[in-house]
Amino acid sequence: MLGLDCDKMKLLYLWFKNYIKHPLEIGAIFPTSKITSKLMASELDIKKDSIVVELGPGTGKITQAILDKGVNEKNLILVEINNQFSNALKIKYPQVEIFTEDAVSFFEKFEERYKRKIDIIISAIPLVSLDKNNNDLLCDLAMKNLSAKGKFIQITYFIKCSFSENIIKKLQLKKNLVGFSLINIPPAFVWKIIK
Repeated sequence: MLGLDCDKMKLLYLWFKNYIKHPLEIGAIFPTSKITSKLMASELDIKKDSIVVELGPGTGKITQAILDKGVNEKNLILVEINNQFSNALKIKYPQVEIFTEDAVSFFEKFEERYKRKIDIIISAIPLVSLDKNNNDLLCDLAMKNLSAKGKFIQITYFIKCSFSENIIKKLQLKKNLVGFSLINIPPAFVWKIIK
């Protein structure tokens, strides 16, 4: 038990250290709460071969909620730009495939790497901190790699959806507020975007 608490403290320290260095990349003062992580994973309806991609897993709070919903570790792909987070995740989840690269680069290579589409994308990337062109590019590439019945789940700390209206209209997407969590610092809103 003491070892587990020590591990949690190490991850929290890692989070704060990286937040101070890269606040726009990290996006939130604290890691996602357990309740908010469960809300993020609540839209998962997993089939045996469903491929789930998590963008910006950080220290793995949402990752654990995804696995708790029954996703097989071998069907989960994590995309984390931060080397320190990526290394911690590799230790914590040794069977999960982890890419240490930015999401745009990952999506540009996805079809060539996997020869299939993604069933569910769960994102904690702070899209609102990206400039409009990079935000639109990331969202566009993500939706191109998403299956016809796929879902893109996004956490944000603003009541407005992080996908631009330009991309919503261009790709004829639908957005729905899944819910919000006051038990998070800052309070979080979870959006679902579908084709």
